[in-house]
Amino acid sequence: MDFAASIAGTKVESFQQAIPATWSEVQVQDLCAWNDVLFRSVASIYQYPFWNEPYRPLGVMPRYVLWGGEGRPKAAATILTVGAGPAKIGLVFRGPTLLTSEAEFSKKMFVQLFGWARTQGYMFLRFTHSDPGVLRGLAEASERSIDADVFPYLVDYSIGSGDYIVEQYENDEETLAGFDREVRRKLRRAEEAGYEFRWDDSPEALEPVWPLYQDCARRKQFRVERPLSFHQELMAGARLNHLVRLYTVQLKGRIVGSALIFRDRTTAHCQLAAFHVDHRKSATFLHWHSMRDMHRMGVERYNLGPGPGSLARFKSMFSARPVQYPGPLTVVLKENWFRLWRKAFIPAAKQLHPMVRKLALQRAALSRRTT
Repeated sequence: MDFAASIAGTKVESFQQAIPATWSEVQVQDLCAWNDVLFRSVASIYQYPFWNEPYRPLGVMPRYVLWGGEGRPKAAATILTVGAGPAKIGLVFRGPTLLTSEAEFSKKMFVQLFGWARTQGYMFLRFTHSDPGVLRGLAEASERSIDADVFPYLVDYSIGSGDYIVEQYENDEETLAGFDREVRRKLRRAEEAGYEFRWDDSPEALEPVWPLYQDCARRKQFRVERPLSFHQELMAGARLNHLVRLYTVQLKGRIVGSALIFRDRTTAHCQLAAFHVDHRKSATFLHWHSMRDMHRMGVERYNLGPGPGSLARFKSMFSARPVQYPGPLTVVLKENWFRLWRKAFIPAAKQLHPMVRKLALQRAALSRRTT
């Protein structure tokens, strides 16, 4: 028997029947609607189906669970699942999350989540969250937890480093007032140079600017973690709910800068950004107009991401201090299996990390060519 869930005007059909006030899974056919449900909450972008579905070809299976009865879920969590059978590992980034302003996390809710996970064969769950209070609640509800990351893969999320986040205001001048005065100077120079700002949201628009991202990565000596096809799949999923824009800066018809931005309800997230070596001054122009366009779409915060190396100087012009996040929490569900994992797999896993990443990306590329 199915039931319909209606949250803030969004009707989501055919969720799996759940016993009242327990955890149950969202069905595959409801994932697009589930993006809408999450957008009406304070959920992080890391919880959205469009953000997690591209991991399936990498062998990482997202599962979406909700808590609550009577057709009105109150909380949710997205669990990226590695492994199979009784040896699963669950990764929960910036979750769980509340779906309504009236809902509150409870020990009962967390205990039931752990119970559901045990029945599904999970050895342990690794949580990250922007709110340390949520992590404390999870730890207190668990039989055993440790403040450590015991899964060396999928660590390229900015869970342990700070993000440079801009708080925006309705008025341009009020927003600019919070920046380093160098920003105004660079914007004037960019406008005098004749740069033009444009946007698109089609996955196909990313391909012609992809070499710009690759060239900038080589020049800055960092790695673009995912291939073009992965980001195009992200865009395709986000586009259905109007949650993505690809911004470009052009000069005399030539693209000299670009930023790929995704958004949740409260924050725009800069996933990728690049500029041509001869057009460094386009970077400030690009981010300023990107964040203001996102603000017009209703997003108050603009996340420039972490600032390793020389990027910290540039990003600190917009946000003086990065926002720091709590470290990960691991909740142990099967003690014997977990002990075996720590002793036998973690040492080898760290050494094999580069090879596993390469094989996963090759598998993903092959999967996308055959679909």
